[in-house]
Amino acid sequence: MKSARMMYANLSLRVRLTSSYIALIVVSMTVLGVGYYVKSSEVILKNASGTYLGLVKSSNQSLDAKFASVEQSAINMHLDEDLFNVFNTTDLQKKYLDYENDRKVTRVLQKYFPTSEDVYSVNLATKEYTFGGNPNFWIPKKDFSASDIYQIGINSIDRTLWVPTYNLLEKFYASSAVSSTKDQYVFTATRLINLSHVANNLLRSMDKDAERPILLVNFQESMISRAFKESLVVKDSYYYVLTGDNAVVSTSNQAGLRPVSQEWINNAIARKSGTEFVQVDGKKMVVCFDVIATTGWLSAVFIPYDNLLKTMPNMFSYTLYSTILVIVLSIFLASFFSSRITMPLKKLMWGIKQIGEGNFNTRIDTYGTSEVNLIIHKFNQMNDKIQVLIEENYETHLKEMEAELKALNFQFNPHFLYNTLNIINYLAIENKQTVISNMLVELSEMLEYTAKKSGEVAFSEDVKYLQNYDYIMRQRFEDKFQIEYQIDPALYRYTVPKFFLQPFMENALIHALEDRETGGWIRVSGRIAGTTRIFTIEDNGKGMDPDTLMRVLATIDDPVSMSKSIGIANVNKRVKLIYGSQYGVEIQSQGNKGTKITITLPLPPDSNSKLYEEGGES
Repeated sequence: MKSARMMYANLSLRVRLTSSYIALIVVSMTVLGVGYYVKSSEVILKNASGTYLGLVKSSNQSLDAKFASVEQSAINMHLDEDLFNVFNTTDLQKKYLDYENDRKVTRVLQKYFPTSEDVYSVNLATKEYTFGGNPNFWIPKKDFSASDIYQIGINSIDRTLWVPTYNLLEKFYASSAVSSTKDQYVFTATRLINLSHVANNLLRSMDKDAERPILLVNFQESMISRAFKESLVVKDSYYYVLTGDNAVVSTSNQAGLRPVSQEWINNAIARKSGTEFVQVDGKKMVVCFDVIATTGWLSAVFIPYDNLLKTMPNMFSYTLYSTILVIVLSIFLASFFSSRITMPLKKLMWGIKQIGEGNFNTRIDTYGTSEVNLIIHKFNQMNDKIQVLIEENYETHLKEMEAELKALNFQFNPHFLYNTLNIINYLAIENKQTVISNMLVELSEMLEYTAKKSGEVAFSEDVKYLQNYDYIMRQRFEDKFQIEYQIDPALYRYTVPKFFLQPFMENALIHALEDRETGGWIRVSGRIAGTTRIFTIEDNGKGMDPDTLMRVLATIDDPVSMSKSIGIANVNKRVKLIYGSQYGVEIQSQGNKGTKITITLPLPPDSNSKLYEEGGES
């Protein structure tokens, strides 16, 4: 590792720069290529899964339409007059169990359930006899009431119940040698038929002792296989139609093993429809599932993930070749640009070597405005400057610079201004000019406060400065306004930013009250609310319309406006810098209704206020 670092350190700048470019490009393109391949595969796989889910839904809709027609036909049968006349008797077994009534009932059933390749048989069953044609004679005419299907039908009073697929031969003829060359697998829709008859606009129900028949509609299991045939386009994919308790209604999986758990079926039925990944016998599968609304059965198509990927475009090859091509092109460009970058540095190294040998007249040609060329330009200027310094008297130059610095460090002494104002004040007192004297005193105090260090000051000092300003402005405007102070004495214990109230009073006097001759007022208030100090300056001036207020608010956080003004933006910025962004200035104003400025500051802990109690009484 150490030898590798030493070898890298001994390489030229161009080689190191080119190697760094190549490493950065290779890593970046590899990450981008892998990410592109993964994301593209996910998107294509998602779209493909959505397509197969659409096929499953289409198959379910086809089945659901057929199953829903059974429910509707069963409802219509309740009002059939012919059936009512046959079954509305308390002695059905003696009167109607004959060939003619069987044919009559069979014709009625064919009216509601026409012959179809999907329907195996339609029957009306009673305890002693099963009405309706049986093409293959697999539905027993007698003793059908002993079957579990009859018991299910007896309990299906309000809706049709669906019995999952079973083998007719095994259920009814387990001991007989009936040929199984024909399709004997069926699933059954059954419902109790409580017949009624409308006569003279009155609904007549069956006698309470009359036996209600059981409707049996047997569907061939192969109808489900035909419905899902178009959904099995991916190699080794298969479908399952399962009941809520994981019984198999139909499947194309020859192994016949249930691929999912009862918990998965419950979650899928709750979701109604969707696509997800599952593991079946250690193999990743994509499952597209949907619920048949009429029966509540779950239809699911299982697609091998690897086989599904094979049906998509070859994203791996495309991504790999594209990445390699971009990397090769990038390496060429990296070598070219690194050469262009290091060429000026080589010139600079040559010039430095010449200076080291004492050739101060050396100059390097430059072109462009890049950083390296700028360094070369400064290098040339340095050579020229060195020659000038050698020729000049260095000591004399240092003395001139020292004198210049002393002149720049000279500052105006404010005491001269205070003494001058005091002399003018004495002259005003001698001439009995009391107003002028008072104004000079106020102005002197203001100048003294202004000359103090900026930052935080005692609140009492800032209020005193505001009152000095207030006095001078009232003299100037001849008492055309009144200023009222409502300040909580507890506030005097704390410090505030210097000049944080005066700009707002100045705005009120100069702008808000400029059109008033009399009756103007300004109210300055301060209070403590919880952990916050709230200061307000209100006036009854001309206020601001919404557009003007919007422009003023827009300047609060504008650094350009703050640099031009010591008003709103300046105070707001200083408050936020000192106390935090949650504090600052708020403005409320309406045209001809005055303006209200609110300044919020935090309330320091009592331990921090002890230092300022001395200034609170000044």
